[in-house]
Amino acid sequence: MDLIELEISKTQSIRIYLPCKKEELESFDYVTIKYLKEQSEYILYDDDFIIAAIRPFKNLLEKALNLELQIKSEYINKGIGYYYNIYSNELSTTYDLSLVDPGENFIVWGTPSHIGIETFIYNVQDQIYIEISPHYKWLDGYPEDEDEAKEYVTFENFINNYQPIDIVAIDKSVAEKWLKFCCEMIEMLKENDKKYSEGD
Repeated sequence: MDLIELEISKTQSIRIYLPCKKEELESFDYVTIKYLKEQSEYILYDDDFIIAAIRPFKNLLEKALNLELQIKSEYINKGIGYYYNIYSNELSTTYDLSLVDPGENFIVWGTPSHIGIETFIYNVQDQIYIEISPHYKWLDGYPEDEDEAKEYVTFENFINNYQPIDIVAIDKSVAEKWLKFCCEMIEMLKENDKKYSEGD
């Protein structure tokens, strides 16, 4: 297994776990993306196509570098994930499709409900942030699985004790480096897809 590390600081990074050497990747190869914070790892993107991970990352980085991802001022203190959880819960209980999704323009990656982590990129004035947020796991009701039932909490309890996993300011130079990486990866994937399809 190969690994690409996108460094934020000496103790924080985004790690992309690859099924093969980077140079051999194709668009529909499965990858997992994790956030490393000190000694803890959090899954941000779980075992899915690399192209579906890289494209939104590239698009949001471009917008953030152009300062096009300004969030509402009321989202700043608690982070967008807090409001996204409230929206998700309301949607699952009321099915009201007129509700405004606060994360719609900012979400980079989501995970299945058993993992329950969402990743956002946004601007606050001229600063770029990446936010890693827990997402309530039991929108479908009380878990049937016995092990999962042990960690079950009500939504009210979850939201009252809500804390983001991390909200990190990203230097412009780091965002530019990540964007360059994304563009290079997309080009390489296109080339490899073409090469391997011609080889069939």
